[in-house]
Amino acid sequence: MNLWTFFLLQLKRIGKHTAFLLLLLLFPICLFFLSATFHKEEDSRIPVGLCLATDDSFAEALCTKLIDKNDSLFTFSLVNSEEELLRGVQQKRYECGYLFQKELGKELDKNRGKNLITVYVSETTTCTGVLNELVYAELFEEYSLSLLQETLTDANHLPFTDKEAASFSLPAVDKDAIETAYRSHLTDGSTFRIEVSFLSGPDASPKSGTSVATLPILRGLSAAFLLLCGFLALLATVNDKANGLYDRLYGTARFLCPPLTMIAYLLPSGLSCLVGIALSRTGAAPGTELFAMLCYIGVLLLFYTVLGTLIRNHTVLCAVFPMLVLCTLVFTPVITDLSVFFPWIKAVRYVFPSYYYLLFF
Repeated sequence: MNLWTFFLLQLKRIGKHTAFLLLLLLFPICLFFLSATFHKEEDSRIPVGLCLATDDSFAEALCTKLIDKNDSLFTFSLVNSEEELLRGVQQKRYECGYLFQKELGKELDKNRGKNLITVYVSETTTCTGVLNELVYAELFEEYSLSLLQETLTDANHLPFTDKEAASFSLPAVDKDAIETAYRSHLTDGSTFRIEVSFLSGPDASPKSGTSVATLPILRGLSAAFLLLCGFLALLATVNDKANGLYDRLYGTARFLCPPLTMIAYLLPSGLSCLVGIALSRTGAAPGTELFAMLCYIGVLLLFYTVLGTLIRNHTVLCAVFPMLVLCTLVFTPVITDLSVFFPWIKAVRYVFPSYYYLLFF
């Protein structure tokens, strides 16, 4: 049998499945309305309170940096008093509250690194560890700059006078120049740095916490939808084998026709996902989206081919699929990346095909 003819016949057969066509039509519409709903919401980031109970310029600079930081998961705001901060945490207006009472710079200079910051925590929070890492990463990023400036200046290496700089063939450098170089190196990958990354994509706008957070959710739903369509394709091939459709085929046609059946299901499903992503205005460059989708279809084809080889019973496959969906939601960042809280998940998620699609973004 001509393989192209077989592929067209499979597409024609799919065209007669009203339920499947309706599913392909409704999915991009649902993504569009979900996107519109998310964008209408207010900032969905987790609120965190900060209170300055000291005149320490170092603590003030740290609070300013945290407030200005466009983070995809947390939003920081300053409160006027410790009582207001505590009340905000108790009333769950803030997930956590950070109270700055000590002079951070002087305490760190004296090697006193404990109990520098008082943290008020909501009883139900699970974000304390991540928040502490974020706050202290910013703290020591600023303190490292202070150490660098003091070390170079106290050693009488900087600032150079123009005459000394000329003798070393070096330009005149002062603390401002050190800070400029330090901050530029933090972003060019040339020095070690601590970075806490959450659900934001590389093209996400930092102006709205909501839009940053919705991007992976909508893309994750697309990955899960295509996972479902791939399973429907696998069931179709299993039923075809049970009905003897491939028994009269020989040679390469017998091996290639089942994958062609799955491709006939996966290509329209992938197109439906791309339309949904385009309508929701959360997509990357068109070439990137298309390439990622084709790669994901290839991974799904390989995954379901192996699964169909190992499990050939229709009933057993239907029992396995809910577990596959559940594990995909837990171990891959379809809705949220739980590996932030449970690092051991990173060793498991490579088993699930959806993870490879989400890696592109």
